[in-house]
Amino acid sequence: MTPESLQSIGWIFIKLITLIGIGIYTLFAGIIVRQEQLMAHVLEEGTEPILRLLAIIHLLASIGILLAAIILL
Repeated sequence: MTPESLQSIGWIFIKLITLIGIGIYTLFAGIIVRQEQLMAHVLEEGTEPILRLLAIIHLLASIGILLAAIILL
């Protein structure tokens, strides 16, 4: 194996690990949305719509970043 092929294998490995990490983060953002829904059923707060909006924006942003990473990497 040449040093160039080892380097390209290393970059592919780094890209794969990055995509897996962003995928796990996107899953975490989905869990945040679910937790917010469960919390909204238990607590009656005036800030509930704001929290729901922030959780959904966070999920959409993480999905967008995941898609951008898949395209660019």
